[in-house]
Amino acid sequence: MNDRRIEPGRLKLDWDDARTERLLAGVHAHVGRQRRMRRAALASAALASLAGVAIVAVRGDRAAIVATPAASAPAGGARASLRLDEGSEIGFDPATSAVRVVEQGASRVRVEAVRGPARYQVVPRPGRTFEVRSGSVIVRVVGTEFLVEPRGEATWVAVSRGKVEVSWGAEARDHTALAAGDSGLYPPAPAAPAAAGRAVAASEPADAPAPHGQPPRQAYRARVDDRDYHGAYAVLARNPALAGDTVQELLVAADVSRLSDHPAAAIPYLQRILREHPRDERAPLAAFTLGRTLSGLGRTREAMTTFGRVHSDWPRSPLAEDALVRQAEAAAALGDDAATRGLAAQYDRDYPNGRRRAEVRRYAGLE
Repeated sequence: MNDRRIEPGRLKLDWDDARTERLLAGVHAHVGRQRRMRRAALASAALASLAGVAIVAVRGDRAAIVATPAASAPAGGARASLRLDEGSEIGFDPATSAVRVVEQGASRVRVEAVRGPARYQVVPRPGRTFEVRSGSVIVRVVGTEFLVEPRGEATWVAVSRGKVEVSWGAEARDHTALAAGDSGLYPPAPAAPAAAGRAVAASEPADAPAPHGQPPRQAYRARVDDRDYHGAYAVLARNPALAGDTVQELLVAADVSRLSDHPAAAIPYLQRILREHPRDERAPLAAFTLGRTLSGLGRTREAMTTFGRVHSDWPRSPLAEDALVRQAEAAAALGDDAATRGLAAQYDRDYPNGRRRAEVRRYAGLE
């Protein structure tokens, strides 16, 4: 048992952790319009035969891949995976999500997010960009894993590995970069002005200092909008009520804390989301973020429990598979061989074709 023990100090689950990307050399030769049509149609047909849920419509050089509910979908929801010509994959639940592949070429791939969340695993290829458009929001990457979900006029983006660039607005002039562990709603909601005559909360000192003489709430929002997390944390620490009560406000407070190098301060905000808003669609993200934060602080057993909750409470979440992998990694770090083997067996049952099966089996000493 001790031979396979992983020291907790070597466990790489902190905020800056980015798992090794697959290295695929070379660039695909330029393919003609008709070949792109045929390959897109074949990929879509393969998806249809596998899940029984895809409708394919080809118009000119555009292949629309639209996922629809199907009576044959397994109970509890089925996850489908679409593999593109250049090796990238798009995973989604056909009952709730749809994507449209607009272009597949040697230098660029373009996908339109039609509805619902979809997870993109983009392989690195020099000279090729991968672009996902959702309304006015554009996500560009070279090689990474991330989630894109249209939400009305806005789009939710969450990065699991690597980095992405998110742009929005007129001619996509506004933009930001997101790294592994980062997430947000774009375009960002404008900061609402404080209501006239608003009563000051008892826990929000009226005379708490704020830079440049600004009221604390205004100073906090301004620094969050400017991504000045250290400045925002300084204001938040003096005015705890600014953290708010909604899921979005609590996520922002957690981000301000962890991105200003105060990860322990993020924990109560994330725990409040799980305690007060367990049915919110962002709850699994909060739980996964909590697990990573606990891991980074060396609280491995608590992290293991939290990752287990992501997988058990939200099994259809795009984060469920990664949470199970991290749970197994934490169990291995604790030297709990029985738990690690049990999690490896669970991974085999839940994800028989999972891309991280070998990794989980390695933690369990089975490879």
